[in-house]
Amino acid sequence: MLVSAFLTLLFPVVSQTEPIIVHIPTSKAISLAQAIARDEGYDTRNEKVYFFDLLTTSGGKPLLQGYTSIGFYINGNIRSSISISETTGQAIDMNSCEIFDYPDLRLFQDEMLKLSKARIKTPRDLADDAACTSPKILKTPESRP
Repeated sequence: MLVSAFLTLLFPVVSQTEPIIVHIPTSKAISLAQAIARDEGYDTRNEKVYFFDLLTTSGGKPLLQGYTSIGFYINGNIRSSISISETTGQAIDMNSCEIFDYPDLRLFQDEMLKLSKARIKTPRDLADDAACTSPKILKTPESRP
C-alpha cells in the first residue's frame, strides 16, 4: 500500500477524461481554411487575390490558446480569422463568431476526436473560447459567382 502511494506520487495517473492536445500542422490548417473559404463560395485558386497565413501573437504564441489560427485574406485584407480546435477539429471565426460546421470538415473532426479523446464542443463552448457572444452556425456551403 505504501509502495502504491509512493508510485502515484512519482507517476501521477493521467485522467482519462482530459482531452489530449493534437498538433495540427500548418499545412493541414491552411488546407482546412481553404476548404472553409470554398464552402463560403470563394474560388481560392487565384493566389493573387486570395491567400492564407498562420496567425500568431507578436511573441509567436497561438492567437487563441488551444487553437491553430489561419487568416484568410482577400486582396490583402483579412476576411476571416479561422481558429481550429486542437482537441475537436471544430473551426470558428473569432471576429464574426461564425462556427464552420460544413460537411467536408467532419472527417477531420472525427479523426481529431479519436486522437484527442475529447467530446465535441457546443456552440456556446466555442464562442466562449473565442471570447465572442453570439455564435452563428454555418452548415450549408454557399455558392458565389
